[in-house]
Amino acid sequence: MVANGYTTLIFDLDGTLRHNRPEGHQVFWARAAELGAPAAEENRRQAQRWGHQYWTNSGDLIDDLELYGRDNPEFWLNYAQRHLMALGSSQKQAAELAPLINQHMREEFEPEDWVDPQTPEMLEGFKEQGYALGVVTNRDEPVQDYLDEKGIGGFFDFILAAGEIGIWKPDSRVFEHALKEMGAEPGMSVYIGDNYFADVLGAQSAGIQPVLVDPHKFFPEAECPVVDTIIELPALLNNGFKPNL
Repeated sequence: MVANGYTTLIFDLDGTLRHNRPEGHQVFWARAAELGAPAAEENRRQAQRWGHQYWTNSGDLIDDLELYGRDNPEFWLNYAQRHLMALGSSQKQAAELAPLINQHMREEFEPEDWVDPQTPEMLEGFKEQGYALGVVTNRDEPVQDYLDEKGIGGFFDFILAAGEIGIWKPDSRVFEHALKEMGAEPGMSVYIGDNYFADVLGAQSAGIQPVLVDPHKFFPEAECPVVDTIIELPALLNNGFKPNL
């Protein structure tokens, strides 16, 4: 056990350990605004909250995957329409603009796959302090090779893609599986992620302390510590952040 009482840090992957630069929603919103869709900050905040909930293994996502399949262009056309309506577009406007935005995303969206260059040093510091480190992501396929390519795979004691066990966040069982495999106690563990619905609510349902990565303050209702980036974690953990044992 390290000085603050926690023993285990488990990280989300997409939007937490690694990022698209620029982010997909930023490119989507910019093109939507050019085409006349609502562009106010509050509209974008609501759309981002919708997107986080949609991708949290929501009923709408499950229905869309069953109807279209993720590799079907119709899935992404339907997603664009849903996203536009979440922005505040009418159903008619969403139907008109979705094909144009989809085309733009296919042709123009080529993001950098980015890991903050300070991440390896941060993870090494956590290992030196005695933390066990893990990754739990909602991806379908294993991510060990990907993390190795990014130069950070060797820091983790346990890595799980939810698709490997057929259970996805926010289901508490995916967190419980990770804890069991790591030999960790929920009350002495921290889960760090960027999705309020998948990561914060999911971790809390398993008795784990969440930390939300939310640089744009999309989720003011989060009843947990909030950071702009994972690079702020050492300061948080080293300054009086302790479990309620």
